[in-house]
Amino acid sequence: MPALCRLPNLIAALAGTLAFALPPCIAAGPASAPGTATPAASRLDEVLARGVLRVGSTGDYKPFSARVGDGRFVGLDIALATDLARSLGVQLQVVPTSWGAMMADLGNDRFDLAMGGISVSLERQKKAWFSIPYLRDGKTPIARCADAAKYQTLADVDRPAVRLIVNPGGTNERFARAQAPHATLAVFADNAAIFDRIVDGAADVMITDAIEARLQQRLHPTLCAIHPDAPFDFSEKAVLLPRDVALKAYVDQWLHQTMASGAFARLDEQWLAYPWGIESLRALVDARLLLAPEVAQFKWNHHLAIEDLPREAQVIASLGRQASELGVPQAWAERFFRAQIEASKIAQDELFRRWTDARRGPFADAPDLATVTRPKLDKLTEQLLRALAENWPVLNDPKRREDVLRAMRPMQADDVSARAVVAALAPLGR
Repeated sequence: MPALCRLPNLIAALAGTLAFALPPCIAAGPASAPGTATPAASRLDEVLARGVLRVGSTGDYKPFSARVGDGRFVGLDIALATDLARSLGVQLQVVPTSWGAMMADLGNDRFDLAMGGISVSLERQKKAWFSIPYLRDGKTPIARCADAAKYQTLADVDRPAVRLIVNPGGTNERFARAQAPHATLAVFADNAAIFDRIVDGAADVMITDAIEARLQQRLHPTLCAIHPDAPFDFSEKAVLLPRDVALKAYVDQWLHQTMASGAFARLDEQWLAYPWGIESLRALVDARLLLAPEVAQFKWNHHLAIEDLPREAQVIASLGRQASELGVPQAWAERFFRAQIEASKIAQDELFRRWTDARRGPFADAPDLATVTRPKLDKLTEQLLRALAENWPVLNDPKRREDVLRAMRPMQADDVSARAVVAALAPLGR
């Protein structure tokens, strides 16, 4: 069974335009002059006039919507939202929301519609509309692989001894409360980190959508999605919409064309295969480069050389050995860390040249290199070693190099030195 069930049979089932029967006049009165009535503008008209489509998204539900370190939203539904805005000829604005606040935010006009792996539910349908569905899914457990046999059925989960964890405000919490009321329920607000709680032993199991369970077992090798091909229930993903006939008709038709043309299937495969784990590596490389100005200021104040080849060689050799113990080839790791050091030196050299041209004096508040900045660098380096080991299967796959390089952008360190960023990422493209 494929990872996601397509809905070819539902494509033809587009929601028709609503027709309202107007009652006959029951009281005599002056007739309105033809053409004098001004119909209320639809939400679609408002979007077109504004030139911006505001899309609410939680940014915590991979592969649909994830917010990465620089605040950018990425994912399948973000790519779809980008295409929807492009079809309208307007700009896309992603508005952060949460599962608990989403319905109120839609009602308060914080955004025009919401996307991000939103399940169709009758409770939500009471207050809003949905587009035609684009994915079929269902709730399934995910737990540590060593414990997977313990949580095969709802009866297995619905016991006081089971620590069931959920994110607040969405269908996961409602399902857990309704179907496993005797389990010890923990509501954890950070949906992006919730699976780490299971890995670390702070929780036993989570019940979530099968697509998320499949993806998270890729990202966390010690976790296993339990019977994702036979979920506990049935659900569909769709765009959450205000009660606006024109906007719903447009979104339905756009989705119909996107699915029928194969564009949706291509985006689906792209984002299921996206190297989500690379985000930790991206953030660490970025953070290390962002410390280059601190290092440069200290060296500038104390008239120290940017380069220290003997020390660099010792550090690189040591890191190569440590990486080898973690399963990353020593030669590759040495090349990677040499690139990080070279990138920092590029940034420092550019700053030195700028300060020389400006006849810059000493920096009054430059952090001490030995007691402040170097400990930061050492901590980041230790984390980089772990991130390399965790992502090595992806980094070592030649077919994934373009995906990896795309996931490593953008970098805040581009503001420090674009050349330095290119140097730091160079080993990932080889």
